Amino acid sequence: MKQFKYNENNHSGLYRHRILIRKRTLTTDELLQEIETFEDYGSYWAMIKTLKGSEIMDAGREQTKVEKRYVLKYAKSLDEFIDSEHTSFEVIQNGVVYDVKSALNDDDMNITVTIVVEGRSSNGNKYK
Repeated sequence: MKQFKYNENNHSGLYRHRILIRKRTLTTDELLQEIETFEDYGSYWAMIKTLKGSEIMDAGREQTKVEKRYVLKYAKSLDEFIDSEHTSFEVIQNGVVYDVKSALNDDDMNITVTIVVEGRSSNGNKYK
């Protein structure tokens, strides 16, 4: 492939969704109890691929389970963050919080990073 040839599968127009990555921090309160909080790590442009959506009956309530795959342009700082945090961070898109199931550098080629997330919705509300 030529160095500057247009690639229709990986051009900047596909990365049009803004996501916020938040890292987990543990703090200790006055009673020496650990409290899990999340602080902003960074905002990134991402391409979204919906993997699966399903409805689940849980304790008499209908819930919707959504799995998405975010593909981000590679950044060394993001790769180092994922190596250190593994899956202990969360992704927020349009105010919806998603739990991270997996995150990895695609084929270790330093071109894109894929983050697979899961969100839940109860009775038609936004995913939680």
